[in-house]
Amino acid sequence: MTEIPFFSKTELECKGSGVVKLDPHFAIMLPALRLLWGHPLSPSSVCRTPEHNAKVGGHPRSLHLTENPTHNTKGCAAADIRWRNWDDERKLAFARLAYSLGFSVGLHDGFCHVDWRQSANLEQSCFLYGAWSGSFYTNEVTS
Repeated sequence: MTEIPFFSKTELECKGSGVVKLDPHFAIMLPALRLLWGHPLSPSSVCRTPEHNAKVGGHPRSLHLTENPTHNTKGCAAADIRWRNWDDERKLAFARLAYSLGFSVGLHDGFCHVDWRQSANLEQSCFLYGAWSGSFYTNEVTS
């Protein structure tokens, strides 16, 4: 694995196998997001092998996959960033920054899912990702 700034191997690796395989574009944009955010980011999930993804109930076409049979990524192109203890103003600012940089953004109470859909030739989006009780909505992220 080529190291990327601001993130340790442990933060990036598949929790089931230790594999780190990032899509090259995502490997550039994730540290760019961290640099522009100006504060540490704590990923809860980044790389997942297909086996581990199935074990944790991940979507079979997930952009977290290190080997993606559906999308033409060259590795993982997604990260879940812990934000449970952030206030809604900070969450909105982070989601807006990520979206403005080209990331797709999934809002969840415990984390913000960011992915680089361009690597899979998919359109950028902002969406609700499971449980969301925040005071803002997807249209406020994208505007």
